[in-house]
Amino acid sequence: MPYLSFTANERMVLKTIFNHKPLSMTDISQLTNTNKATISGVLNHLKAQQLVCEVGQGESTKKGGRKTILLEINPDFGYTVSLDFTYDSVDMMVNAFNGKVLAYDSYPLTEKTMAHALSIVESKLNPSDQRGTQHGLLGIAVSIHGIVNQDQSIRTLPFLELDDISVRERLEQYAEVPILIENEANLAALYEHALRNHTCTESLATLSIHKGIGAGLILNNQLYRGSDGSAGEIGQSLVLVSDTQPVHYDKIENICSQDALVSRLRAHLNEPLTLETISQYYKAQHPIVREEVQTFVERIAVLIYNFSMQLNPAHIYINCPIMNEIPEILTQIQDQLHTLSYDATAIRLTSNVQYATLFGGALGITQQILNIGNIKLDFSS
Repeated sequence: MPYLSFTANERMVLKTIFNHKPLSMTDISQLTNTNKATISGVLNHLKAQQLVCEVGQGESTKKGGRKTILLEINPDFGYTVSLDFTYDSVDMMVNAFNGKVLAYDSYPLTEKTMAHALSIVESKLNPSDQRGTQHGLLGIAVSIHGIVNQDQSIRTLPFLELDDISVRERLEQYAEVPILIENEANLAALYEHALRNHTCTESLATLSIHKGIGAGLILNNQLYRGSDGSAGEIGQSLVLVSDTQPVHYDKIENICSQDALVSRLRAHLNEPLTLETISQYYKAQHPIVREEVQTFVERIAVLIYNFSMQLNPAHIYINCPIMNEIPEILTQIQDQLHTLSYDATAIRLTSNVQYATLFGGALGITQQILNIGNIKLDFSS
């Protein structure tokens, strides 16, 4: 892979093309408030490096001049790989340099260890595969369902045994490309922010409600990680539990995560339940399911209210599979929030529940490779 180093003008032009493609040289000049001679020189250099390609012609000028040449990021420059180490699978996505999805696979995780997860990656990912691109694999992003330190070492990994493995060093040695290690909610937040085109929403949060509860935070157009990477770990907050004896403190995610809801329902009904089965019971007006879901709604609404009062994001995007199965849950949470506050934060489901984290990974590693922040990628396949 080539060493990518750019001048300030090259970074400016690349960022403009990523965010506004396809563009003519005149468009770039106007958007960046830079004269055409400067832009022409920059584009010639970027085209020589095969980072930018011509994709056709625009309209001719009103005076009947030649049609303008349109430019885009070259998808064949190389590709990136995003990995999501979930509780029970290793999900892998391959993206072209412009973001286009080239491949996606999910592999079952039969052993709850990072060693096993990495062995799956090494058996399925061939770093020397060019995939028809000029420079092949450019970088790898890794989504972690835990806390990642500022140096990208993993501090906590609740669902997999980490042992003494350095995930970054292992992958760097195997693939010999840049590696990004990041919390899964933070990557989802990067994706949502890019989707809003950066200018529309300066602050937003993603709320991941699965086995645990975590938040990704964009504040003032920047990902906020806290001093040691643990910002947004709201599921670790303690609350007083008084409905069981003795009265004690417990983590919020043990009380009102999706996994906690499913566990309570399985205990009540004494049967193995899937989200689809719970949805069917809910629609059939099963009293126990209805009651537990209502309790879940009330607790999540209070959680979101407290969270929004502390950080005041303009929007909160929720990634919670059971809300996809039972859309009424989100509506009920919204109604509950309005009873708590007249100025409730706008909440909605994340734009792509299944792939948001992987898309965020592709975005994050591409920004790291280029050393250019706040770019957009086109994930259409």
